[in-house]
Amino acid sequence: MSAHTLHFNLPDAERPSIWPWLVVLLGSVCLVVLIARSMTTIPASLLHQAQEKISAAGFSDMNVAINGRDLELTGSIDQRLSVALLLEQLREIQGVRIVRDNMTRFDPVETELQQTRLFLQALARIDTSSVAFQQGSNTVTPGSDIALNQVAELLRSNPEKRLRIEGHTDNTGPDSVNLRLSQERAEAVVRYLEARNVSPNQLIAKGYGATQPIADNASETGRARNRRIEISYVD
Repeated sequence: MSAHTLHFNLPDAERPSIWPWLVVLLGSVCLVVLIARSMTTIPASLLHQAQEKISAAGFSDMNVAINGRDLELTGSIDQRLSVALLLEQLREIQGVRIVRDNMTRFDPVETELQQTRLFLQALARIDTSSVAFQQGSNTVTPGSDIALNQVAELLRSNPEKRLRIEGHTDNTGPDSVNLRLSQERAEAVVRYLEARNVSPNQLIAKGYGATQPIADNASETGRARNRRIEISYVD
């Protein structure tokens, strides 16, 4: 009796599916994107909240930057002002880790004095003696525009400063006429400066007639020098 051999046909081994790996990969990518967005959104939100608190506190010259969850304050501030309350409010923003105060403190009184000193030094370097007028007229002589243009540029650079434009005449003619003419000369200079974008709030016109001569009215040379304007700083 012959032996019978049993044969079993086993199914081929199933190949692993790629779909589970694709799902895991896709999920990982989505997670990374969400984390990246949150890392961007959170600092932007903290910065916005900090800017709102700074604006509400009235510190217009204060700047704020953010590095991660750290806030850095820069800019300039009056040394008499306290920012302690604002710093505490910034630290209370949920998510903020550190608030660095890198503000520059300044003394406004000393700053103003220094600015005034520099302004007066610049004004003194302008040869206003070159500004003169035709006899009996409020028309400036040729060459007067050089100094007047320099004055205009100085005032435009210092919009908080004011000058008094003083008009003077020689002693030719009645005092009442000279007084009126000196005022007209001062106003003519003011108009000249205003035409060069100087604010009217920075200028005062005042005529003194022939009451303040700087030369002898007995000669034409002296009278020409007396037909002048003088510029003085108004504190």
